Amino acid sequence: MGDGLVEIVRSLRSVIVDNRDETEANRQLSEPIVNALIEAQLCRMALPADDGGLETSPVDAMAVYEELAVAEASVAWVVWNNSLACWWSRFLTPQVRQEIFGDPRGLYANSTRPSGIAVVEGDSYRVSGRWGVVSGCMHAKWIPVMCVIERDGQIDIARPDVSRVRVMFAPRSSFEIIDTWNVGGLRGTGSHDAVLVGELVPANRSVSFKDQSLMDSPLGRVPVTATMAAGCAFMCLGVARAAIEAVVELGRTKVSPDPSPDLRDSASTQATIARAATTVDAMRERLYTTYTRLWGNVEAHEPVTPEVLGDVWAASVTTALECRDAVSKMYAMAGTSSLYVDSPIERAHRDIHAMLQHVITQPLWLEEAGRVKLGLEPTTPMFFI
Repeated sequence: MGDGLVEIVRSLRSVIVDNRDETEANRQLSEPIVNALIEAQLCRMALPADDGGLETSPVDAMAVYEELAVAEASVAWVVWNNSLACWWSRFLTPQVRQEIFGDPRGLYANSTRPSGIAVVEGDSYRVSGRWGVVSGCMHAKWIPVMCVIERDGQIDIARPDVSRVRVMFAPRSSFEIIDTWNVGGLRGTGSHDAVLVGELVPANRSVSFKDQSLMDSPLGRVPVTATMAAGCAFMCLGVARAAIEAVVELGRTKVSPDPSPDLRDSASTQATIARAATTVDAMRERLYTTYTRLWGNVEAHEPVTPEVLGDVWAASVTTALECRDAVSKMYAMAGTSSLYVDSPIERAHRDIHAMLQHVITQPLWLEEAGRVKLGLEPTTPMFFI
């Protein structure tokens, strides 16, 4: 299936590129792009087939994220971001999954910031809050948001088997979207703020990471956070590829004033491109190897050890960092050509820096992976989830 999906992505490249100006101008994906993603079901790769998804292995999905990011990082980001709601579906009953995911044209956004309050009210929660950076919210049908639980006027104290933080699935129509996404990098993701005021959410439309998965399948068992980190790293690989390819293309035409050699003939340019391309390829190989090992454990119903998870985390964050470095080198090497907004190098530069602002690419995950290498326990619960 992986090769077939990658071919589908390549067939969408013209739609993505032809509508890039509209995506940038409106700060959200253009309608032709959204419709193409819906028709290809790329936002439902992590959803089981029984729920109308593609039930794509994460290994195959990674190739899709990379190929989309070569064409346009904002498109890849929205597709990747949609997968988180699909991963969370493992905690929902089949009836609730049908309610939320039953529409084959449904798209999703989310926020992992616990900036809402959910007050216990019988068998439901009364939810209010404001969440930032809700990527793809303008096109979503449902938006799961993270909330702290309040009970009897007090914040619920976490118990060993109960989380004080839960994710609430609420329909997009119940949110007020506040236009805040005035940015450079990932400009087309439409990551505005979303507000709920007193929305009643049934308890069975809420999930916690401490809940038991209701899906006894590889997709229902795979660690979500490390999988999302690997997906983000594959998007970084795509952006780095695009930047390197753009500099190679620029080298065919960029002429330097005498006595400097042309860009293509510069020895430093040649060495920098060779090193960047080799680094990107090496990072891809390492990330693919570590994640394939994790996925193999999941498929075989074997425990995923801290060592296996640590290797995925380390490969994911290191890949993201090395890709940012490669893109920065391409940006500097291209000179003034990098400054113009119609340059793919300029776009790659701002996108890769925006991508590495996400919590999932931060150094803390390298620190946790290093703890495992040193025989220590990770300190962050999300390392395992």
